[in-house]
Amino acid sequence: MTAPTEQFVQITQRSQEAVTTAVRNWTDSLQACAGSITDVKPQLPDVNSAVDTAFDLAAQLLTRQREYAKTLLAAGAQAAEAITEQARAATVPFQPVAPVAETVPGAPKPARAARNGVTV
Repeated sequence: MTAPTEQFVQITQRSQEAVTTAVRNWTDSLQACAGSITDVKPQLPDVNSAVDTAFDLAAQLLTRQREYAKTLLAAGAQAAEAITEQARAATVPFQPVAPVAETVPGAPKPARAARNGVTV
């Protein structure tokens, strides 16, 4: 695999791990909340804690998305730079070649066609 492809795979794996961790944390919180509801004395979950947890998760996801976007743009820039360099190396500047009659002194000039089509 190329370096940009490997970076994309790594970023995808990290994103999947982040989502999996978030789902696990959410499930654990729900189970803890459900366990507290079954007690004789019902307790409401701490709303401030839930808000903090949700915003922390959003901040983590946004940070990961920023890293992903920067990595993706850097990989694109590297690929464009490599393609530009390869194209530059592959092109040979055009240098017109002068006809032999112009470069060799005393060489006969090529025959020209007369106006009536006869070669002189």
